[in-house]
Amino acid sequence: MLLVLAMSVAAGLGYRAATLEQHGLDARRGLVSATGDARALQAALSDARRAMAAMASPGQPAVSWSRQVGVAIEAARARLETLSAAAGGMNLSASIERLDRLAEAEGRLREYAVGGRSLQASDVAFGEALPHLDAIDVQVADALAQLSTNAEQQMAATRQQQAMALAGALGTLALAALMLTPIPRASVVEAVAPPVAEDAAADLTLDLGRATPPVSVSVPAPARFTPPAFDLAPVAAVCGELARLSDGAALTSVLERVAPAMGAKGIVVWLADAERQALRVAASWGYDPRIVERFPAVPVADDNLTARAFSTKTAVTAAGRSGQPAAVAAPIVGSSGATGVLSVELTSSSTPAADVVAVAGIVAAQLATLLEPAPKVQPG
Repeated sequence: MLLVLAMSVAAGLGYRAATLEQHGLDARRGLVSATGDARALQAALSDARRAMAAMASPGQPAVSWSRQVGVAIEAARARLETLSAAAGGMNLSASIERLDRLAEAEGRLREYAVGGRSLQASDVAFGEALPHLDAIDVQVADALAQLSTNAEQQMAATRQQQAMALAGALGTLALAALMLTPIPRASVVEAVAPPVAEDAAADLTLDLGRATPPVSVSVPAPARFTPPAFDLAPVAAVCGELARLSDGAALTSVLERVAPAMGAKGIVVWLADAERQALRVAASWGYDPRIVERFPAVPVADDNLTARAFSTKTAVTAAGRSGQPAAVAAPIVGSSGATGVLSVELTSSSTPAADVVAVAGIVAAQLATLLEPAPKVQPG
């Protein structure tokens, strides 16, 4: 019953971590979509700026340029409305009002340009219309920066909650295993005193009519074996740091912090190329950088620990042989499939323990959320 309860709690925490991962991916997709809309809006504003400047120039076909300004303004208006409704509450009402005023200025600019009043057309274009465009550009950039900050904070909080859920699941299973470990009882062996020879009994001043009581000999019980309590604190801390990581150069220091929990002497993060045909080093700890630079790419079809972990999407272990240390390779798997491998070289040559494999899997899962490629945005 205890094991069933522990597995139910661990499964619930695992489901919670998966749900948080989906929320994080949704937030990232929303930010990517908003960034694409903002770039399309800036392109439309640039087209409007160029066309209005041309309208104010003598000898230019004002009517043709005016049509291009109208198309650009409508495209910008559609993008502004989309961004205003985007998750994160971007307030761009002031930009929409400026766009309306820009449309009014364009009407007067066209009237002056068609009527041959170049001076008035220039005043409207450079004194009214273009400042409106510049102000909209600034407002959109500020709103997008705020949206990006909000999304990063939300994703960081999500990663921290994920780390706590995974650590809780592992801790629950470890506690259940500890409580279910049987405790050996002390045993008592009763030995009867050996019989006394008849010749020797005559010389003894013992009351032989009284039975000799059995001698009770206590045999000390074997020392109780208690499984070592696995320290989850550094693992949870590392997961939290990975969730907040924004600079790939800092990944090495995070790997250094998790190394003692696994008994690692060297850690390498491998990432697959765009075609997912080969794995290359993305970060490492415990090795001389000059040696890391010479690490060759690992074809995913090779028969080695790293390639097998990537191909099977399953953690693979190897015991040390001929003085070589043991190793663990855990796949980095995201929503789009395997993207890399976390390989760990241990200080021990014995077969890696289940706790070590579990920690490698947790760190690899956290790396998957960090290294998951952003979805491609279709041009709008």
